[in-house]
Amino acid sequence: MNDILDLPAERDLPPEAALAMRARILGFVSPPPPRIPRLRIAIAAAVLLAVASGAAAVVWDRTERSTMQVLAMGPGELSPTLQEAAERCLRWNSPQRQTRQNPGERPVPVSLADLAVATERGDRALVLFMNDVGYATCDVEGAGTARESGGGATEPWPHGAWLPGPVQRLLLTSTESDGGDVSISGRVSSRVHRLVLDHGDGHTTAARLSEGAFGLMTSDARLKASNDPQLVSYDSGGTEIDRRPLFQAEDQLEHCYTGPDGKRIYGKPTSDCRPAEKWGR
Repeated sequence: MNDILDLPAERDLPPEAALAMRARILGFVSPPPPRIPRLRIAIAAAVLLAVASGAAAVVWDRTERSTMQVLAMGPGELSPTLQEAAERCLRWNSPQRQTRQNPGERPVPVSLADLAVATERGDRALVLFMNDVGYATCDVEGAGTARESGGGATEPWPHGAWLPGPVQRLLLTSTESDGGDVSISGRVSSRVHRLVLDHGDGHTTAARLSEGAFGLMTSDARLKASNDPQLVSYDSGGTEIDRRPLFQAEDQLEHCYTGPDGKRIYGKPTSDCRPAEKWGR
């Protein structure tokens, strides 16, 4: 696992803000990893909460100047500002830079062609690259402007193409600490033909699926963790095949999951393990 990335030198947070952000990150990690949380995005004017192994949550400040939300599922759908953010992320996560900062870690080489999901709200963007080796992700604020700031992380897949069931959430952003509007991205198995977010209050939001990746953004949803919003997967016949709490850590899911050799690779050790499913790219 790799450490929290420092901000670009010219955009460092004040020491007090950086310490507070890192304390908040560590307080939300479950279980404690060997060193520091997996998805280490260091950003300004936001709080980053690592809520699951292989997932991260970001609380975005609401912006008054724009309420536009953009969701792109590949490099051909990028807006100019998302293009800037994606290119910045590639530079931050370059193997050369990663090796300088963390000599003992294995950065994942990604290119713009590996872009799976990109989301944009106001002047903040969140991008996710995935390939057969692993993933890279970044949060960027004010891309291409004088006030640009942000950070990113890159990591190989811990279990290759095997997922904890039909869906694996990789990124989760929210406008409030207990919900509000959310943006979610991740990967799914070939069994998933439809994926929706059940708000828990009678409303739902459908995710967009493309080549084994998914992206979802809500608008004025006013989600609340107390309503137990859940990600629900359906197969090609419309049958529900999986339902899991949105804000629950991966290791706290109801079932554990085993690899092809029968060994547990995800979840707590229980007697009710299910087979891990293969990423459906």
